Parts: sequence; structure tokens; C-alpha cells
Amino acid sequence: MRLILPAILDGYQRRKDKSVSLRFVTQEKSSHEIAEIDSLTDEFGILYFRSGDGPLEDTEEIDAIDLDEYDTRKTQSQRLRAVLYCLWKQEGEPGPWTDFYKNKTQKIIEHFKSKLED
Repeated sequence: MRLILPAILDGYQRRKDKSVSLRFVTQEKSSHEIAEIDSLTDEFGILYFRSGDGPLEDTEEIDAIDLDEYDTRKTQSQRLRAVLYCLWKQEGEPGPWTDFYKNKTQKIIEHFKSKLED
């Protein structure tokens, strides 16, 4: 989903992990527009801020950016664990989470072990 709207960079805050928290202010928004913004909470994306007038010529280049290359908030093992947790929830929490996790990761391990040459 894309979110393009006029905004004012209202401020920023440096964080101890060397990242920066940015704060933008928009004009009034309808309930529908606010719902769209809310749906993007905790999503990873690209922020493009341009001051001044002119056409949005860079949007195709921005859309072509591979977000997986930059989304390093989680390690691959953390991402796998999160996906398995969502699957456990989706399946109605069939038994304890720890048992589910061990069972699924064991199946993954066995799958790839079977591909190894002796």
C-alpha cells in the first residue's frame, strides 16, 4: 500500500540505538484516510520526503526498492519464529506453543537434513 500526502516535518528525536524517530504533521484527515494510515502501523516501508514543488518523478524508482534488503529489524530465525507463531494462532493454538514450535522446527531440520549427501 502507498501513502502519499502533504505533510510538515515537525521534528525528530535521536534514539540511543543511533536510529531517528521522525514526526510529521498533516492537514485534517477523514476517518477513511486515518484508517488507511492506521493500517500501516508497524509496517516496514520507505519514507520519501520532498520539500518544494515539482512532479513526483521518483515514485517508480522508489516503488522498485526491494524492502527485504533493508528490513533488518529481525533476524531470519526471529522471522521464522514469528511466522510459526502466527501459524499456531491461525490453527487455533493446538496445544502448547513450545511443543508446536519444536515440532515444526524439527520438521524443517529433517527436511533439509534429508537433502544432505552422506
